[in-house]
Amino acid sequence: MKHLDDSSHRKEDALKCELAAETLRWFGTLRLQVTGHSMLPTIWPGDVLLAQRCDFGGIRPGEIVLYARESRLVAHRVISKGAHLEGPFLVTQGDTSPTQDSPVSPAEFLGRVSIIIRAGKFYIPVSTLTLQSKLVAIAARHSTFASRFLVHRHLTRFDSGGQKTLC
Repeated sequence: MKHLDDSSHRKEDALKCELAAETLRWFGTLRLQVTGHSMLPTIWPGDVLLAQRCDFGGIRPGEIVLYARESRLVAHRVISKGAHLEGPFLVTQGDTSPTQDSPVSPAEFLGRVSIIIRAGKFYIPVSTLTLQSKLVAIAARHSTFASRFLVHRHLTRFDSGGQKTLC
């Protein structure tokens, strides 16, 4: 059995992300499974996102967008829009991330997350979090233990319904 080193894994991941980005650019839609937890509780590891190509200028704060950066795909919430000499940009941030992301340029932008699929059910992403969701996001942001506990509890809950866990 051949083991891939870290460099090979990074190249493989970069190729997958590039292929996904090109699929969205060419065909206008992309389904991808989430692995991170920076958008808890809106998006959980294992959720499948349906992203759709759309006009960069039509994006509004509160929407969740997909963009490509450093050979990775990122789905984060838009918190503001702006422009500078180089052109327009979006400011994004994960719901549990403590800081804003670097501005997203039109070249990095891929599309809008229009549907979240979780355990066979379809959800339309909300543009504002409820008080309960904000509290969960704050707990996950400030405590690695809380974040891991929430993800474990979430995966265990859906595993009991016949869904496969990811790890």
